[in-house]
Amino acid sequence: MRRLQQILTGESALADVLARRQRESKVEERVKRALPPMLAARVTVIDARFAELVLAANSGAAAALLRQRLPDIGRALAHEGWEFTGIKVRVQARPAFEKPVNTPRKQLDPSSIEPLKRLAAKLGSNNELSAALSRLASQAMPASRDVDQALDGVEDQDREQ
Repeated sequence: MRRLQQILTGESALADVLARRQRESKVEERVKRALPPMLAARVTVIDARFAELVLAANSGAAAALLRQRLPDIGRALAHEGWEFTGIKVRVQARPAFEKPVNTPRKQLDPSSIEPLKRLAAKLGSNNELSAALSRLASQAMPASRDVDQALDGVEDQDREQ
């Protein structure tokens, strides 16, 4: 069995693709070092083969900030021997695949639970809507009890209001 590296470098078309990707990776690394971390995370190199470097930003706002920093990027690249006659910025919006951070559970307050219970009782026990309303009311109850219990023993310091 041949190693993947041998296959990639042995075939001329694949070797060209590999060389291009390595060059773009090095340019991208230098571009990202010249940018603030939050902006760098939103920028990629699209094409570094020709005299003009093409960068992509994942939003219009990131592209605008990137365009303001183009002189700094050009100087940083030139300092390390990368010569480009110009730099283009394109917007390539991509959906974020990041999981939302700590999304709070929706909770019902105690005043909303009682009407749900009354409506469920009014609809009768054979109704699917009644069962769903009862489940909703019972799931919301522990959260409201926790809030009441958490406030037990806490004195109201501002009784005038």
